[in-house]
Amino acid sequence: MSGARPTPSPANALARRLIGFSTLPFLASVLPLIALPFMSRASSTDDWTALNIGLGVGTFAGAIGLVGWNILGTPLVAMASSDDDRRALYGRSFYIRAAVVVVASLLSAIVASVISPTSSWGVAAAFAVAGALNGIGLSWYAVGVSSPRIALWYEVVPRGVATAVAIGVVLVTQNVLWYGVLLSLSIVLGTLAFHRRILHRLWPTWPGLARLRSDVGDMKAAWGVESIGSLYQNAPVPVSGLIASPVDVAAYASSDRIYRYGTLGVSAAGNALQGWVLETTDHRSRRARNLAAFAVMGVIAAIGWVVLAICGPLLSGLLFGADKQGDPAAFHFLGIAFIAVTMSTPLIRNILIPARRDGFVLAVSMFAAIVGVAMMVALGSWLGTTGVAIGFAVSETATLLGCIVLATRVGLAPRSDATTTRDARSETEEETP
Repeated sequence: MSGARPTPSPANALARRLIGFSTLPFLASVLPLIALPFMSRASSTDDWTALNIGLGVGTFAGAIGLVGWNILGTPLVAMASSDDDRRALYGRSFYIRAAVVVVASLLSAIVASVISPTSSWGVAAAFAVAGALNGIGLSWYAVGVSSPRIALWYEVVPRGVATAVAIGVVLVTQNVLWYGVLLSLSIVLGTLAFHRRILHRLWPTWPGLARLRSDVGDMKAAWGVESIGSLYQNAPVPVSGLIASPVDVAAYASSDRIYRYGTLGVSAAGNALQGWVLETTDHRSRRARNLAAFAVMGVIAAIGWVVLAICGPLLSGLLFGADKQGDPAAFHFLGIAFIAVTMSTPLIRNILIPARRDGFVLAVSMFAAIVGVAMMVALGSWLGTTGVAIGFAVSETATLLGCIVLATRVGLAPRSDATTTRDARSETEEETP
């Protein structure tokens, strides 16, 4: 009798990935869902506005800090030939990301402080830094090595502890700044704990500047895609802070928070589906899995639209207080944006990036960012925060349409040559005296 374990069916493998890589990020997303209602009620209108501006600016800084590893790093790790190669990839990514995150944290704190109400600049700076530190996050690596436990123990648990402590501290002090400080601390400690446990050292092995420069060159297009995409995705609240009153910004920030909760689920499902789609090299299997991924994301898009467009105003009032309830018109356009970002996620992650069409995706993202941010400012100046929501929906829809055009040229089962370019470059470097 053979002791070999039966190979799970594609459906079972998909279910396991969705449970592993969707449930844990979902738990991480529930933590602010639990904490922010306390923060909203413990904060003034100015503090709530500053908190959300800080998170918006900081999240953009965090995307810059990832240096493209959140997009291209996952398939590189998944297709690496050994555990040593995977750890080496992580180590190189850490030094690149850490250097950028330090600069991004400082700049985001300054920008958020300037945009926010003067009395709450400290709150804005604290949450900007907390958002920027996500650049040293581990989720992309956990997906690449198919290890939900990494996300659980080194991201979800530390942030859960920080959130629980922060709720108590904020209720006692009535100062939401402490939540931002504790979140930052949890991210740093979680990353260092991962190093000690998995790498058996506090800092990864130093790979040398030449290797890091080569990696940055490989990541340029993916870095641009993620940074520019994050620019227009996180621009609405900061733009609102420039053109609207604190009261209006506070209401829009509540709408934006509900939207962000939904996109965390999109990201989690996208991570799970990316690993499942890319683990097969068979053409027919890859095509079938991509179609299944579109079906899953389509269901998520439909649910998200219902929650935002129909239930959004009620939810925001219940969670954040009647004085900070979001506008129904803004929620309608956020629902449209949610559909667009949900459906563009599998196109980018599972088809275009593995096929190394990151340069084309970058061009689409740049176009969407320019048009979207311009419309947010123009329509926001005319229609207020509803105009900002319209501009945001236009930017996400433009990205989706551009990705659809690109994907029709590539096909549903392109050859994943993310490692081919790197291997060729490595061979050339080894042969060069």
